[in-house]
Amino acid sequence: MRAIVLTSSLRRHAFVANRLAARLPVAGVWREQKTFEPLKYAGSDEDAAVIAQHFTARDTSEEAYFAAESSVTAPSRSVGPGGCNDSAEIARMRDLAPDVVLVFGTGLLKVPLIETFPGRILNIHLGLSPYYRGAGTNFWPLVNGEPEYCGATIHFLDAGVDTGPIIAHVRPDMCDADGPHDIGNKTIVAAADALADAAYALEDATLVGVPQESGGRLYKRADFSAAAVRRLYQNFESGMIGAYLKDKTVRDAALSLVSLDKVTR
Repeated sequence: MRAIVLTSSLRRHAFVANRLAARLPVAGVWREQKTFEPLKYAGSDEDAAVIAQHFTARDTSEEAYFAAESSVTAPSRSVGPGGCNDSAEIARMRDLAPDVVLVFGTGLLKVPLIETFPGRILNIHLGLSPYYRGAGTNFWPLVNGEPEYCGATIHFLDAGVDTGPIIAHVRPDMCDADGPHDIGNKTIVAAADALADAAYALEDATLVGVPQESGGRLYKRADFSAAAVRRLYQNFESGMIGAYLKDKTVRDAALSLVSLDKVTR
């Protein structure tokens, strides 16, 4: 098997690229620059402080979880926002003749790239599709008081927004002491391993996806706000995770999730 990885520029993205490279032959990694500027959604200095504190805590948590991941071990290219869609970059990807393209955290990948590698692009969507789609899909379940909807979806990538056939869902092993960034980082670890497993299943020609049902909640970057951040932390302070864990079996049963063994022939 020969893989390439399309990802982004934060420490979590380096972790996933390196985890994949430790599991399977990675010929190249493309790292797009992130474009999200959360402070532009602040309506006041107080809002800006709330948002800044949230993202500083995220970075601190990632440094703790992914301490060794300051760089990518496989050959890599840094590109600007949306750069994976550039025709020259697609040509470079094609030259590496990958059997599978593994994606985590890029901007929206467009039709020319998707059509270059038909049926061979597998994506990590941080969120449980189709329940939460779009942006911030492990942030919004916690804002909405629904930690059971935190997790990740491994799916075939298509031209829609997190709409391709599902290969597997994974979820973090939460404990009462977890904060929002612990939950996010635990999800990333589980998703990286599931993505590698899916790549091997694809190589064995045993992988079929489960078509996604329509519906669910679609969030856009513009939905983000300081008010949502405040609500998130209020939920944690009021014992949201402990309450969920006490009723975990019942609450989890409301979700219809896919495991890798259900989508292999």
